[in-house]
Amino acid sequence: MDILKDPVIIWFLIGLFCVIAEFFAPGVIIVFFGAGAWVVALLCLGSEISTAQQITVFTVVSIGALVLLRKRFNPPADSGPDIDEFIGRTAVVLEPMRRGRPGRVTFKGAAWKAETTSDEWLETGRSVSIVARESILLFVESIPEQESMRK
Repeated sequence: MDILKDPVIIWFLIGLFCVIAEFFAPGVIIVFFGAGAWVVALLCLGSEISTAQQITVFTVVSIGALVLLRKRFNPPADSGPDIDEFIGRTAVVLEPMRRGRPGRVTFKGAAWKAETTSDEWLETGRSVSIVARESILLFVESIPEQESMRK
């Protein structure tokens, strides 16, 4: 398979792997290494550069992009006005949960990993209140049945 000896293909596949891996590892980090690999693939497409130069360009571009752009794509969870839009809002349980056993909730049309702050078993379909957020994890507590009927 001579195609797998082509540095353009190798760097492109490394970049593709990194971009796909980003979907499974939260934090917006791996995607920058994917971008670095794709930059090297483009450089290899236009000219012959040594393996050492390829690795140097990959490292410089990946780390440079990570340092310069990460905050733009992934602001700290406790900053900005968007944190307030979660706290006190109502979500619906998708996967049952209790303290120590995370589940999932739906909020604003998206599924979120969630943990409850109470010992109560929260069943699917139950309305819960969001009390905190850490990155992509929501912390919820049950809403008394009478109160959830009013909302």
